[in-house]
Amino acid sequence: MTKVLAVTTLAWTGMYLVPEASAEEQGSGLIADGAGKALRLWYDEPAPDSDAGWVNRSIPMGNGYMGVNVFGGTTSERIQITENSLYDWAAKNSGFKRRGVNNFAEVYIDFGHNNTSNYERELNLNEGGSYVKYKEKDVEYSREYFTSYPDKVMAIRLKASKAGALSFTLRPTIPFLGDSKSGSVAADSDTVTLSGVMSYFNIKFEGQFKVIPTGGRMNALSSEGTIAVSDADSAVILIAVGTNYQFDPKVFLTTKAADKLADFPDPHAKVTGYLADAAAKSYEALRANHQADYTELYDRVSMDLGATAPAIPTDELVDTYPDGESSRYLEELAFQFGRYMLICSSRAGTLPPHLQGIWNVYARPPWSSQYLHDTNVQMAYAPAFSANLPEMFESYAGFFKVFVHRQRLHATEYIRKYNPSQLDTSGDNGWSGPFWANPYDVPGKTPIAGFGTGGWISQMFWDYYDYTRDETLLAETVYPVMYEQANFVSRFVQEIDGALLAKPSSSPEQYLEGKKKRETIGTTFDQQMFYENHHNTLTAAKILGRNDDRLELYEKQLPFLDPIHVGKSGQIKEFRQEQFYGDAGSTIDPHHRHTSMLLGSYPGQLINDSTPAWLDAVKKTLTLRTRSSNIGWARAERIAFWARVHDGDEAYLFYRDLLEGNYLHNLFNDHRGGPLFQADANYGATAGVVELLLQSQDYVVSPLPALPAVWSDGSYRGLLTRGNFEVSAQWSSGQATRLEVLSKVGGMLELRYPNIAKAVIKTADGNTVDFSAKGTDQISVETTKGQAYVVSDIPAYTPVAAPLNLKIDKDGKSQVELSWTGSADAASYNLYRAVGNAPDYEMIASDIAGTHFVYKAADLKKIGQMTLKVIAVRADGRESDEGATVIRLLP
Repeated sequence: MTKVLAVTTLAWTGMYLVPEASAEEQGSGLIADGAGKALRLWYDEPAPDSDAGWVNRSIPMGNGYMGVNVFGGTTSERIQITENSLYDWAAKNSGFKRRGVNNFAEVYIDFGHNNTSNYERELNLNEGGSYVKYKEKDVEYSREYFTSYPDKVMAIRLKASKAGALSFTLRPTIPFLGDSKSGSVAADSDTVTLSGVMSYFNIKFEGQFKVIPTGGRMNALSSEGTIAVSDADSAVILIAVGTNYQFDPKVFLTTKAADKLADFPDPHAKVTGYLADAAAKSYEALRANHQADYTELYDRVSMDLGATAPAIPTDELVDTYPDGESSRYLEELAFQFGRYMLICSSRAGTLPPHLQGIWNVYARPPWSSQYLHDTNVQMAYAPAFSANLPEMFESYAGFFKVFVHRQRLHATEYIRKYNPSQLDTSGDNGWSGPFWANPYDVPGKTPIAGFGTGGWISQMFWDYYDYTRDETLLAETVYPVMYEQANFVSRFVQEIDGALLAKPSSSPEQYLEGKKKRETIGTTFDQQMFYENHHNTLTAAKILGRNDDRLELYEKQLPFLDPIHVGKSGQIKEFRQEQFYGDAGSTIDPHHRHTSMLLGSYPGQLINDSTPAWLDAVKKTLTLRTRSSNIGWARAERIAFWARVHDGDEAYLFYRDLLEGNYLHNLFNDHRGGPLFQADANYGATAGVVELLLQSQDYVVSPLPALPAVWSDGSYRGLLTRGNFEVSAQWSSGQATRLEVLSKVGGMLELRYPNIAKAVIKTADGNTVDFSAKGTDQISVETTKGQAYVVSDIPAYTPVAAPLNLKIDKDGKSQVELSWTGSADAASYNLYRAVGNAPDYEMIASDIAGTHFVYKAADLKKIGQMTLKVIAVRADGRESDEGATVIRLLP
């Protein structure tokens, strides 16, 4: 039946406006009050209407409730919608492309515009909105799109430059109907309803599409599920979607797939309510709600490397990187694009981002669009804290709260199987770390990754507190997660060779012995993650004044968790049986995409500037791992790893490799070829760039700790550190010219930068600040909540050139003859050693003249392995930041 409705004119008008700073803000002189740089992706043609066009050219949008890809067509617009709980499965679900998150809807808006000119479409990152405009004959057509988290809808506004010139047909469809998916589409009045069932988990789904034209006529063809608008001035389309999925432990505790959602209400009332509430508001009100929500998050951070907006579209920008004139712009754009994606895909009350974030077009997505906890989930949240979006973690925290009930059962199962003497028969055995999960299931143990995944999950929760310092959050959310994880670990580890080790244990996705074995004992991955969580749990308990039963045991266990072993190549060992790099079982992939033995350096805190011998071992490991991997997320992770050892130039090479080799025309990450979209590198690249610009893993706020030489001039504002300090910085010729620190909760600020003790330090309103100095490069300030601290007039810093090529010329049991290539800056040299697995160096000789030295010590004949390090000392007493090292093994 066709319904014809006369349409009255509604006041749905207005355009997006970029918020401007007030005159007072513009005149404040603070970096933190400056306006964010305008950043956009733009194109001079629509995305091809194909899967390749989806992954490479479509514009991604989202609000947590839905992921959207906009193609921008003129003959027909295509809008693809993903809803993360619409999940498929099969009894035999193996292979690379398996059933998983399903394409929710393909929505078409038919215009029939075949002879267009002046075409342009864009994604404006500052506004969180997308636009299309073009001319057909003498009429200019425009569209604007946004996905609103507060109103839970997507809104589309269609306009024509001439009254009565807008005509179109809205045509939503259900993709992949068949053996596991059924549904239908119907139109009634001004709304098209799409509904059906995904049979494996008995998921009921519904989408509603409401058309609100201004002028013209509207026809609803119910049998075809379309609405046609003719001769209108403009129109608004509102879209709401949902399923009967709920955040309830029964989803994970119910074993029969079809019963997991039993008794949950049909989504019709929910979706109808979303749409009705949105339609009751003007378009301006919806847009204002979206803008207020989005910009409050996005505008917290900006980065400016001096680039100007390019005249070429984004696809050409990507194609000409890194040799194009606008390469710096792409580096700025990619940084903020990761933040944009997190805002789109991780919102409180919605499912967290999976391997493809919140976007999927396939019936059989790569890896089922699962949650993998051996780096992918953690990488998705890596920028949440340092890039000043901590609220985005609420999405995962809510998801964890329901699936942890299954993990508690798994924990009891594993203690009973692997260490039954420690089993609590009442079931108080904590929770175990999963490898993968989906919205309906968290399966049992796999040898692909060890139980250290639990500690890695807990690290995210600790960061959630550590970057916000919200003690209510610590007490109610974070501490229980960490304490229960420590409970499991404390029962799971076994005393072996004087240490408390995981048995069985795996290093994520690595094989031993010719791809025949994954499991061993006490991998560095497991031991580091166990150590980090025990340590953080004890720290949290002291903050909260807790005296829970097992805390004393955790404290006794901590020194025996044995997290770091330095190998004979100077590397951090991945496996305990490893001697020289890569020799465990003789078949470990030495260039593997995973670098799990280094997680104590990033994102962990175990390895930091107070453990310089371990930092040097991290650097050696990274060097041996090489740049050979072409995996997007691995390149992103190594940006951060190299930044943590203060090598910004090497870190930058991985950022460049990633943008040049993995970023598609719409900035989606091409995982490894295909193209094959995986979102974790997008999030991880943003987090890695933050590490170049700001670090605080040892609770010392360190601006510009690994600044690449190519970023000689620039600024950033609003990055976040542990302790909830918000930091902004300007630099020129590689030297900081101004630093600003906003103390959001008060407390002691430890601030490190070369010559900072000789700088001018004032509050934002000009008052002199009292501080204590630790040498010339670090100061301590007791801060006041809400106060900003400004550092200016920082004396220029000239680094000391390091010596090179330290080698052992002759080795005896009681003395070692050393030589090295000298430093042009050196007035003398200092020599240090780290014995065995020691985290720090001890000075063994100073004021060495020349580049040869004979080191004599009575204990040399007893020391099986040590790292020797020579440092240059300038006439002013400053040591070189780097040194030359060599491993000495007992002859």
